Amino acid sequence: MAKTTYQSGKDLSVHRDRRLQASLVVILTWICVSLLHLVPELQWLIVGLTVVLAVQMFRMLLAKPANLVIEDDTYVPLVSIVVPAKNESAVLSDLVHSLFDVDYPRDRLDIWIVDDGSTDDTPDILSNLQTKFPDLQVYSRQSTNGKSAALNAVFPGTKGEMLLICDADAQLPINILRQTVPLFQNKGIGAVQVRKSIFNVHTNFLTRCQQMEMICDSFLQTHRIAVGGMSELRGNGMLLRRELIEKCQGWNEDTVTDDLDFCFKLYLVNSEIEFVTSLAIQEEGVTTWKQLWHQHCRWAEGGYQRFLDYFPQILTLGWKKEIDLLLFFLLQFLLPIALIPDLLWTLFYSDRSVLWPLQTILGIILTSAFIVGLYQYQNLRGLSLLWATIQGSLYMVHWVPMMMVVTLRMCVQKQRSRWIKTKHRGKNIYKEQNI
Repeated sequence: MAKTTYQSGKDLSVHRDRRLQASLVVILTWICVSLLHLVPELQWLIVGLTVVLAVQMFRMLLAKPANLVIEDDTYVPLVSIVVPAKNESAVLSDLVHSLFDVDYPRDRLDIWIVDDGSTDDTPDILSNLQTKFPDLQVYSRQSTNGKSAALNAVFPGTKGEMLLICDADAQLPINILRQTVPLFQNKGIGAVQVRKSIFNVHTNFLTRCQQMEMICDSFLQTHRIAVGGMSELRGNGMLLRRELIEKCQGWNEDTVTDDLDFCFKLYLVNSEIEFVTSLAIQEEGVTTWKQLWHQHCRWAEGGYQRFLDYFPQILTLGWKKEIDLLLFFLLQFLLPIALIPDLLWTLFYSDRSVLWPLQTILGIILTSAFIVGLYQYQNLRGLSLLWATIQGSLYMVHWVPMMMVVTLRMCVQKQRSRWIKTKHRGKNIYKEQNI
């Protein structure tokens, strides 16, 4: 295949004002918490809710994920691998070598890098890589609206029945397509997400905790699927069925998390997401609290805004998925903001907390996921397992103040937050530092 460079088309994004919706959620949440303090009889509502969520929690934690069966390993549809890249000169060489090392028939691969308005050496590096890898295709565009816009722009030029979406810092396992593509023989599956891991895990406390967080997430995703709940795409290492991308009308450009938004789109067209844990795609973990804060604020905002965007449509997914959504929406997004009035009532009126049952459920879920996940995927035992679980649990506390800040910010911020790019350094830096 000849070298190909495409130029991007026009910007089709629409920006929504979510302030009213976000403010209503906060006001209603604070009113409900205050009523629970003012009218003790209403606390039976919390008891009832706790019972429902506890039942769902134990169903999920005790469920046994199904073994994924490869029905026909000779099934090799055309696959497009797409990687948006903006100012990624430090990682592009390793990335492209990793892409072309994948064990899959070369004539069934369609590999694309999107140069998303880079201002560093990315264009020159890509040009040199095209000399070495003639099948590498580059799509050049002016950067607007982040990853979703880049994916929408390149999509018409791709040819694959499936699209594998990766981040620029990705290191792909050689058998990633052999272990995932055959799962699409099940017509009910619209997407497959591969477990993620951190290649610079030994750098510091933050990178070790990010690895544990991903392990915890892998446990939760597979167990949510096992009880008929929802799984989530994680941006890096996700495979999507082309016909469903078309049915969903591409990626939402008014979001800071293309992957989380697309999850709801898939479920609303009656498709399922599978999660593969038998292999992991590697990526670079952030190494400072400032980088972590910006990255996780973006994840939190995108995860929350999709509930605002797709309500009430998401109430049509069936009771198993709806109760799964209720559990995670309450614990991830509403509980942190509800803690503010609950704490104020406790401090100024010497009242007892009314939210401790929900906090207990969240603690049990996270602790169980850390213990079992670290046992399964990191082979930790005894005191090492206990110490890692304690560290991981303390690390996860940062999500509480962060969710408070993000939720309140969305009440006053007219448009979504500005995308703050995560800067990648590449594997060679860590090798030179013996990390």
